[in-house]
Amino acid sequence: SAIRLASAVHRFQVPKMNSERKISFARSFSTTGRHEQTRKLMLNADSCRKKLSEALSVGKVSHERIVSDARRYQPLINQVLISCKVQPEMAMLDGLEKSNRMFKSEAMMYDLVMCIVCEGLGKAGVATETSIVGEFASASREYAAAAGIFEFLCDDLLPKWAARGSQVDEADLPVECCFETAKGLSLLFKANGQQMAVATVLVRPGIPNYSLLAKLCLGIVEQLEAFVTWMRDNGFKQMARIEKDFFTLVTFQIQLQRSLSLYFYARSLWEQNQEYGLAIAFLSEAKVALRIRASEAADGIPDVSKIPTLRALKKDLDDLRAHLAIVLTTWERDNSSVYFEAVPLSVPSDKKLEKGVSIGKSDKYKMKNADPVLLALPEDALKRSDSDLAKELQEKLNSGFDI
Repeated sequence: SAIRLASAVHRFQVPKMNSERKISFARSFSTTGRHEQTRKLMLNADSCRKKLSEALSVGKVSHERIVSDARRYQPLINQVLISCKVQPEMAMLDGLEKSNRMFKSEAMMYDLVMCIVCEGLGKAGVATETSIVGEFASASREYAAAAGIFEFLCDDLLPKWAARGSQVDEADLPVECCFETAKGLSLLFKANGQQMAVATVLVRPGIPNYSLLAKLCLGIVEQLEAFVTWMRDNGFKQMARIEKDFFTLVTFQIQLQRSLSLYFYARSLWEQNQEYGLAIAFLSEAKVALRIRASEAADGIPDVSKIPTLRALKKDLDDLRAHLAIVLTTWERDNSSVYFEAVPLSVPSDKKLEKGVSIGKSDKYKMKNADPVLLALPEDALKRSDSDLAKELQEKLNSGFDI
């Protein structure tokens, strides 16, 4: 029960591409992208984008497929974007966004960001699936990769997008595209990775290092609290767009990990044959920490029986409470008949763990350098008839374009 509870995480949905928005690189760059290498790049980008879109849209998604397809598409869209950046005068003649204003690479930058977001959430999805089947060490590595991807987004790619003078309102973007959310997810996935590390220790045969487990669980508490604090202080608007049950699970995990930290530290003291009375005090506080909170502002654990998405945790939580009660009764009986140590009414502040241990990590994510392809007008492109010019002028007048 403790293992399943300690490793409980939220399964994020992957974003979907708008199927009504028919984007074609080959068609969009039909004028300036006629060079053989350029044409091949555009066709490959179209093919890989379609495959990623299909992977995101199926009824039962495969997170491994999403990661694989996103990795294939990412270097291609990046190469197209770099080609436009170094040849802006040619990119203005073609492009994904056409309006009554000059072409900007907003659509391609958005596509690149969302491609990397898909890879990051795909990695988190793989981590969740591997943790469900008990492969906690593998899940921890997948979360490290996911954390690194969102660190790259918030530290590198999203600031570069903003520095280019993006005119896109964050309210119009998916919440995963926002800097504040990307930063928050990098913190969250490092905490999730540490949850998997704790589960890895617990499933090993033999008596674990209870003192280390206590510090690791407290480290998870600190990381999850850092995530919540960051989102409240910097991403409150984004928080309102994320399903409420997710934050309820985070609150649940903070209180659960705090209780487990107290419990493991109590076991550490008891197993070392010292300070039996203090061990009982720690265990009592661990038991109290698992009480259902009276309100959202009160101490305690959320009532998962009233939350459909979290109801599956109830049985394991009841089993953990029962286990703590049995151990506490046994220890109190042994202390009253063998050890005769005084039991403090509460754990003295100087006896509590001052700080947890954080081992949640992120793997550095990099985009490979890409060489630009040639964007050039064909020789006959500038030969335009009077009727072509008149037609273009009429279209500008009809659209209200300032000529």
